[in-house]
Amino acid sequence: MQKTNKKQARVVLVTGATSGIGRAITQLLVTRGCRVYGTGRGVEFSAARANAPGWVPLDVTRVETVEKAVADVIATEGRLDAVVNNAGVGMMGALGDTTEDELMRVFQTNVVGLHTVSRVAAPHLIASRGHLIQIGSVAGVVTLPFRGVYCASKAAVEKMGEAWSMELARHGVRVTVLRLGDFKTAINKNRLAVASPNMELYPGFEKVCQSVHTEVARAWDPAAMGDAVWKILNSKRPPLLCAVAPLIQRFSIVLKHTLPARLFERLIARRYHL
Repeated sequence: MQKTNKKQARVVLVTGATSGIGRAITQLLVTRGCRVYGTGRGVEFSAARANAPGWVPLDVTRVETVEKAVADVIATEGRLDAVVNNAGVGMMGALGDTTEDELMRVFQTNVVGLHTVSRVAAPHLIASRGHLIQIGSVAGVVTLPFRGVYCASKAAVEKMGEAWSMELARHGVRVTVLRLGDFKTAINKNRLAVASPNMELYPGFEKVCQSVHTEVARAWDPAAMGDAVWKILNSKRPPLLCAVAPLIQRFSIVLKHTLPARLFERLIARRYHL
C-alpha cells in the first residue's frame, strides 16, 4: 500500500503507547501512512522504540500534560484526525477488600483520564470531523468475579462512549468503543491488586488470579489490535460498539443479553470455580 504524504496523512494520537496494545496500534498505523503521536508517562519512551514519527509525554491523570500534548500535536500538524484512548490499568480483588483509594486509582486512569483526553481533543476532532476511539473491554459488559472495579470502570467507558457519540454526531465526529478481549501483554505484571485480600472472607481469589493470568498468557497477539483500529478508522460506517475478542468471549456478550441474569451469573461463577 502506498503511503500518503504528510499533508494527506491522517494525524492520530494514541495514549498508553509505550507497550502492548498501544504500541501495536501505533506501529501498525505508522506502516499505513498515518502521522502517529504515541504518548506515555515513562521518560524512557522514545520515538525509535515505538516506530512513530512523534511522541508527546502525557499522563492522563494530569490535565496539564493532556492539554500540552494535544497543543503540541496541533502546533506541529495543524490538526488532529483521530484519538485512540488506550491508556488504562487492570485491577484484581474482592470489592469487600478494595479501599476507596484503590478504587479511585483505577477510575482516575480508566475513566477520568480517558474523559480528560476526550474533552481536550474534542474541539479539534470537531474541526476535522474526526474519529474518537475508546478502548473498552468485554469485561465492561460481562462482569467477572474479583474484577469488579476494573469491570465497572470499563462499563463506564462504554456508557460515556455512547453519550459522546450522540453529542458529537451533529459535528460529523464518529465515536467507537472497542470491546477488547484478552491480549498477550504485560498486564499480568502491571495489573494492580488489593493490598489486603481476606482469603477467609472471600475465598477463591487466588484461583481466579491464576486463571486470569493463564488466559492472558494464551491470548491473542496485540498486533491484531492495530489491524482492528485501522479497519475502524477506514470504515464508511464505523460501529459504535465493536468486540475485538476470541469467539467465546464475543459469545459471552450475546449470552449476557439473552439469558436470565441469575443463570448467566451461575455460568460465570462455575467458569471460575466459585
